[in-house]
Amino acid sequence: MSMSMDVIGRWKMEPADKAPAPAPAAKSPRGFPRGAATIGIIILISSISLLSSGCSNLRSFTLQDSEQLDTESGGPTTKGIRANKNNNENDADNFSLARTQSFGFFNDITNDNWKLLQNMVAKHWNHKFPERPLTHHPTWRGAGQSGQLHIPAWYQTNFEPNFSCQFEKRIGATGEESRGNGDGPKWICDPHRIKRLAAERKAQDPNHPGCVIYSVGSAGDFSFEKGMEEELGPGTCEYHIFDMGDFEEKMKLQNISRAHFHRWGLDTQGEENIQPGAEFYGLKDTVKLLGHDNLDVIDVFKIDCEKCEWRIYRDWLLSGLPSLQQIQVEIHSGNIGKMHQAEKHDHDISPEIPFFEFLEEAGYVRFHKEPNIQYNDGSCEEYAFLKLDKEFFAARKKMLAERNITRVDI
Repeated sequence: MSMSMDVIGRWKMEPADKAPAPAPAAKSPRGFPRGAATIGIIILISSISLLSSGCSNLRSFTLQDSEQLDTESGGPTTKGIRANKNNNENDADNFSLARTQSFGFFNDITNDNWKLLQNMVAKHWNHKFPERPLTHHPTWRGAGQSGQLHIPAWYQTNFEPNFSCQFEKRIGATGEESRGNGDGPKWICDPHRIKRLAAERKAQDPNHPGCVIYSVGSAGDFSFEKGMEEELGPGTCEYHIFDMGDFEEKMKLQNISRAHFHRWGLDTQGEENIQPGAEFYGLKDTVKLLGHDNLDVIDVFKIDCEKCEWRIYRDWLLSGLPSLQQIQVEIHSGNIGKMHQAEKHDHDISPEIPFFEFLEEAGYVRFHKEPNIQYNDGSCEEYAFLKLDKEFFAARKKMLAERNITRVDI
């Protein structure tokens, strides 16, 4: 028996007839043992194979999974496999809130992030002066009124955007006519989602138009429609353009595929009138004339009709109409003489507050606001709305009830 010291300085007993130490392993040209080099190559190949299997597999293989490995066979246990499967199923469900509450428009926002958006809307204040929201409005002269009595001041202190679209984009033709700037382009929430939905609809029904866009009041400017086609691709959408002027030939020069010009205006929806040749139609009649009454959705409803919005906005949401997924509207300084009869309240002598409250109650969030300062002093505002399920607003309804604001300007 003899004693020797190991590599970390510990003495150990060895039998006297110990076999001679084996010869050192042959080394590779770079000086590493060949066995180690082989192992390293195997590990490298295995790593590359694992990476090629996709990020989802890497994400689901956690430290917890490694603790569930079968140490004898080197493979994962049944428990570990089941856990990974459940993780993948949970990943799919992790987008369910946004997908459901946006009618399929958002399909990649996690439940946690969607709840942040809900919370943002819930806590939003529509007015700087919630007890006196008519402050600054020139048509109201009640007690406590500020000295700044003009519409731009009123818009500056009321109804800011309360929602955010991550990939919103100002859409207008990129050519020399506008390059996406100026008065014609409009803000669109995540246009790539419109393209995806159009493809999904066409896949389910080849006769479906894909997406449908209504553009009311062009005044011969087609930069928005041209820009949408550039953004989404030719043939993705049908474009229906409405104006009282004779701009059809000018529209054709834009070479917008599947674009249709209709020389009539929108007015309040009365008794059914679908006889061709009328100067004005209600929205419901318009939809029926165009054969769109079987659609679920009009993807974009863009309207600039020089104050007609105050008369007709309630008609936008009549029963039996396709849902307007996005509304892009230029609203003008209110005129009580031209308001919809239903809005002539004793306490509100301006149409703006009922307009915004009506849309919010119907499930619309505001994702963009832009004053028109090129052709006026900011009295006209471009607003962009997006339709969401009313369940999205549950937290907001609770918050409003807790605030319990009482208006004193009525």
